[in-house]
Amino acid sequence: MPWVVARPACNRVLEMDEQQELSLSQEGVEQTSLRILVAEGEKPLRQTVVRMLGELGYANITEAVNGSDAWTKLRKYGADFVMAGWHMPEMNGMALLKIMRTDAAYFAVPVFLITPHINKSQVIEAGEAGVSDIILLPLTVDTLKRKISGVFRAAPEPEFQMAEKYFQEGLEYMNQNRWEEALSCFQQVLSAHENAEVYYNMGYIKTAQGRYEEAVQYFRRATQIKNDFARAYQKMGECYLALERQRLAQQSFQKAAEIYMEKQMDDHAEQVLKEVLKLNPDTINVYNNLGIIYRRQGRYQKAINQYMKALKVNPDDENIYYNLGRTYFEMEEFENAQVVLEKALIINPAFGEAQSMLQTIELRLQ
Repeated sequence: MPWVVARPACNRVLEMDEQQELSLSQEGVEQTSLRILVAEGEKPLRQTVVRMLGELGYANITEAVNGSDAWTKLRKYGADFVMAGWHMPEMNGMALLKIMRTDAAYFAVPVFLITPHINKSQVIEAGEAGVSDIILLPLTVDTLKRKISGVFRAAPEPEFQMAEKYFQEGLEYMNQNRWEEALSCFQQVLSAHENAEVYYNMGYIKTAQGRYEEAVQYFRRATQIKNDFARAYQKMGECYLALERQRLAQQSFQKAAEIYMEKQMDDHAEQVLKEVLKLNPDTINVYNNLGIIYRRQGRYQKAINQYMKALKVNPDDENIYYNLGRTYFEMEEFENAQVVLEKALIINPAFGEAQSMLQTIELRLQ
């Protein structure tokens, strides 16, 4: 399915000492109707945020302990806006934000990042990722009220209103397979502002028309605007396959898989990696990455099988031995883990992570 476009988020950093107050009820926001997801690794801070939201009249609140937990609960329960700690284990707030901005279902959901401190480069990174607001701690109820009100009262600029109108018309034409009319609408959107999702949809149309060379150009432009646009890389790979350019197809699929894995979208990554294996069964990184995916999913025997395949292709890669050792470690098969970690250290005696894990195993075996 094509992806949607939304207004750019309002990228602002507001300090705690702002004085102006706005009433949510005056702005027409019905507190109790909004679904809120609060993701924060530090339980006291998370409970504080939830308590403050309760004081503002919000009752439909879902809590998450990290970004991975938040992503799971967001897909299960949905949310009208998300508050996430910048610094969280497993997946931090920035990673969660980036995943949401590359998923059509959550592209326009407001996201607040919470942090005790921030520098200029982080502000730029968050703005480019599409953050709605950044909250600097310590947090107050009044500030929280202003920020939520600010997001929901903001009216789109006329040019974006018109762009959204053209975009919706374009989607309707796409649903009717009226490709040229859809393309015309999307060109009108681009006259207002460049948007990666619009280029993606145009590439989607060109693919449906069998015009793969043109489709590649649109997908490439989408990735230039949004470097972590995994689905655009994936579709580009499909176009290269249709054009019988296997090497470029493999490169595009591998890039898509890397991004999916970074965002812990393992199901998507697995699908793309299997496409790479069809093109080149001896691709070491694919077996290794599939092993990582299966280990993270707790499918340990499948992970071991993938690492063994990788070692057949390259028996001198210490990283594969380390990943295999980590799998055995999580299975509590410490003797097997010890054996493969020692092999990793024979190849690279300065491999710090392998040394550390091996020391832990030796203590447990004593």
